[in-house]
Amino acid sequence: MDNPKNKLKQTYRKIKNLEIQGATAVAKNSVIALKNYGLNIKINNLLKWKEEIKSASKYLSSARPTEPMAQNGLKFVLETIKKEKPQNVIQAKNYLKKAANDFLILIEDISLNIIALGKTEIKNNENILTHCHSYLVEQILIQAKKAGKNFKVFNTETRPLFQGHITAKKLLKAKIPVTMVTDSSAAFLISSYSGKRLTMNKIILGADAILSDGSVINKIGSFGIGSSAKEENVPLYIAAPLLKFYPKSWIKIEKRPAKEIWAKAPKKLKIINFAFDKIPASYIKGIICEIGIIKPEQAQKYAKKLYPFI
Repeated sequence: MDNPKNKLKQTYRKIKNLEIQGATAVAKNSVIALKNYGLNIKINNLLKWKEEIKSASKYLSSARPTEPMAQNGLKFVLETIKKEKPQNVIQAKNYLKKAANDFLILIEDISLNIIALGKTEIKNNENILTHCHSYLVEQILIQAKKAGKNFKVFNTETRPLFQGHITAKKLLKAKIPVTMVTDSSAAFLISSYSGKRLTMNKIILGADAILSDGSVINKIGSFGIGSSAKEENVPLYIAAPLLKFYPKSWIKIEKRPAKEIWAKAPKKLKIINFAFDKIPASYIKGIICEIGIIKPEQAQKYAKKLYPFI
């Protein structure tokens, strides 16, 4: 059997290097990694076992600091174990396994709710813009297509790692017409100057974090899209569970390696590679979440009600 610590490090590296990408996938794999680690470490002392689990949780959370869904999932597992007050390691492992499985089921259930709700917002003959790759947005569009709706999708290539290619391939496979644009032209595409045939009827984005003031953290480039949408009165929706809530008005914005932008850049050139940016709440028409389509300023109230452990 592989060393549990090595397996944990393997998941960390995959998350860090974006082999595992997307907030939902990161959350699922983080919780699974914590579960497998906790079940397989050879420690019989309960206090030491708890310390190891807490340390592993902190380690996994550090892989992508702008991913509160993963952080919340790991926190849910730790809080559950603490609440159950295990008397020995065997009991603690049982509580760990159940808590992790419960969280994974919760993710699946709320994802189905969001997809079902989101597809009702898609209308015939619409032009819809999306950015980067969001599993929920992807599935909302695919399920709308399966429901017989005809529409066109415009998506960004999403530099520097081109996650937009994932979105385009998935949607084309579902026989949805897709047009790709460069990230830098997305705001202009939304504007009326791009032409009547290119008028966007709505924008649907995913999210990596929902903050306490109702603003949203999403893939870099989202601020420009939101700003243009606000200027042009194009409704912008966020498809994301409240499990992505972060109880502050700011979160650390991850900076990725410079080599992702230019592998062999001149030595004296400085490169800033932001992974995410912030969409102000005033730019967002609604958040499509597990309880319905809510106003951004309602996110904190509902998140605390649904998930007190956050």
